Amino acid sequence: MMRIGFLPSGFNPMILMLGEAEDIRALSGVLRRFGRDRLEVAFGDLGFCQVIGADVLLTATDGPAGVQVSAHGPLLWRVPPDIAAGFADRLEDLAEPGRVAGSENLDCGTEDGIAVKVSRGEYTDDFLSRG
Repeated sequence: MMRIGFLPSGFNPMILMLGEAEDIRALSGVLRRFGRDRLEVAFGDLGFCQVIGADVLLTATDGPAGVQVSAHGPLLWRVPPDIAAGFADRLEDLAEPGRVAGSENLDCGTEDGIAVKVSRGEYTDDFLSRG
């Protein structure tokens, strides 16, 4: 189960996604389909994800690329479709069987804003868990 949570911070806010190889491969597939079909994806609706706090909506709607906080509703992660395909490739590398731990920062080329970090084997199993 991929655990997803928003870590607010004045210095380095981020969306942290923690999972094992199979979760990261599934996320790679989601990003690849998004890049091809451009259909919005709510991470809370994905069977392999557990979202802690606000949901994350992957979207190609008009607006600045990257993650934006909305006052009421999900965090909006705007990713141009061509960049989503590149993210998918990077996550496939992270999910390789011989790789025990590591992470990828999935940024859209924006200097400021909220980072998205996908991590494997770098945090304890209870990090970002409910309860």
